[in-house]
Order: sequence, then structure tokens, then C-alpha cells
Amino acid sequence: METITVVLSVGTDRVDEFEKGFREKELPVWEDLRARGALLRASLSRLDISSRGVEGATQYLIVAVFATGEGHHEHDSHPGFAAWNKQADEYQVADALAFGGETILTLEA
Repeated sequence: METITVVLSVGTDRVDEFEKGFREKELPVWEDLRARGALLRASLSRLDISSRGVEGATQYLIVAVFATGEGHHEHDSHPGFAAWNKQADEYQVADALAFGGETILTLEA
């Protein structure tokens, strides 16, 4: 299992566009990967707490948990993600932060 997290800093004037685009373009990618067993779970969260806030931005935390490390590569090479990623870059007012690696412990509801 592999967990990938990304923090995006979206200009406050583009929040509605970003969230709409995410629902329309990235969510179908997640659904496709989940249906194929590559993606176990994923979430998009608007951050109220950040130790690296960016002035003029709303920050988002994206968390994706893949069944294997290959799932991450499957996501990044997905045609739907490639199109969305290019568009999503336009909303950002600071560099994205990305982290990921093997999941070693998990607690589920």
C-alpha cells in the first residue's frame, strides 16, 4: 500500500473554479482507478490549519491511498489526470508540496 499526499495553494479568487474542475475532472479518474482496484481511497480537504500557509490562497490537502506503488504511476499516467493537472496548475499561486511512500500503519473506521 502506498499513500500520496499533495498540498495545493489555490488563489482565493479561483476556489470555486478549482473545486468544480476537481469534481468534474479528477473525481472520475479516482472512480476509474477505484473500480480497477488500484485506488483504495482518496480525499480532497480544504485546510483550516497549515504550518505553511500562503497569503492569498486557500490550501487543499489531497490524499490518495493506492493498493500498490504501481497505482500511483497508473494515476499519474491516466489521460484524465494529465488534462486536469495542466488546468489545475493555473489555479495555484505557490508551488505544490508532495509527499508519499509505503503505508506502514493504518486505522480504519
